Amino acid sequence: MSDVVEFPNWMWGTPDNEPYWRELKAEFESRHPGVTLTDEVIPGGEYQDKMFTLMSAGNAPDLVTPFDPAMRAWADADLLEPLDPWLEEAGYDIDSFIPANRMAVGDDGKVYGVIMMSNPRVLFVNRGLLESEGLDVPTTPDDVLALSEALRDSSSQTFGFATMSASAAAFPTFGELMPIVKSFGGDFFRDGEPTANDPATVEALDFIKRLHDENLIPTGQTELIYREAFSQGKVGSIVVGAFIMAIIQSKNPDAFDDYDTVPMPFGSARTTAANGFIAIPKGAKNKEAAAQVILTMLEDEWQQKQVEMSWQIPARPGMVPDEFLADNPWFEEVLQAVPVAESLAPEGVEEFTPQIQDIVTRHYQDLLFSQKSAADVADAIQDDLLALQED
Repeated sequence: MSDVVEFPNWMWGTPDNEPYWRELKAEFESRHPGVTLTDEVIPGGEYQDKMFTLMSAGNAPDLVTPFDPAMRAWADADLLEPLDPWLEEAGYDIDSFIPANRMAVGDDGKVYGVIMMSNPRVLFVNRGLLESEGLDVPTTPDDVLALSEALRDSSSQTFGFATMSASAAAFPTFGELMPIVKSFGGDFFRDGEPTANDPATVEALDFIKRLHDENLIPTGQTELIYREAFSQGKVGSIVVGAFIMAIIQSKNPDAFDDYDTVPMPFGSARTTAANGFIAIPKGAKNKEAAAQVILTMLEDEWQQKQVEMSWQIPARPGMVPDEFLADNPWFEEVLQAVPVAESLAPEGVEEFTPQIQDIVTRHYQDLLFSQKSAADVADAIQDDLLALQED
């Protein structure tokens, strides 16, 4: 076993993930004296592209953490090592993991990654803020609009709802847009066929455009900015994963009990999950030690700690401690979302996810920053998606 396991990552610098991984790093190194698990911070916005470049150039680290869209693309590009030998020896198979882990199964039936954490998207609300204004939690799109109108205060820069309204990179833009689109009943692809101009998709786009054009959401802000505003009590509701509660506890602990979760309010229970996988590149120099990091993460103790310390769904079902749920009843809604949370990778065309994200993001920014209607933008997306398939 080599003395270094290279694991550059975005999570070493985030308040929701860092404490857990610092403890796991210490545990791993104590079990393997003389072996170091590296902790270089790579900003999340550039991580996926940077890792793809390193792996393609034959300069891969020992561990990588692709999200859903990259997971299938990297496996199909033959950049990842099958984990089956190590998983089988430890007694795990694909049925040992939550359903979202099937995204990591290649066409050859081999497992190329394990869920590092799953973040189903639900509506988080600041009940304290809503109750102070005599407002109920929203259960319909009209409720979200009414909440947005009621809480909008330009002097204090307070908003009722927030979502991506900036000219931002494709990966975060697509990730913020999709749970709303799916909750409306829409999709950009279904069963491998483009559905961008489906009425439900158009309705979702029109809803966001109205919020933006009427200045009811923070404009020009990326997800990192409005999540921070939500944690500071300046936004009444956002669609986000459970990790937001770790951020709130870190940055606004006195208001922690004001926050809660409710079902998605846009017409259906459908949502998405941002699933982060952990995988070993085919070109990794220290595969055996890298596999031991993954197996440590999969142990009961560390699966449960992931819930308790990061407030995220771990790879294996049944790992949420009863005590944690009793202390954090808001997490029950997150658990309920696990079976209905769909992958961000477009259904049936997962290998084209990067191109689809680029197309949708380009036209989404057109939706926000031009006079084009939601229907016109949806038609333009549909045309580009059809052209992509023809190419």
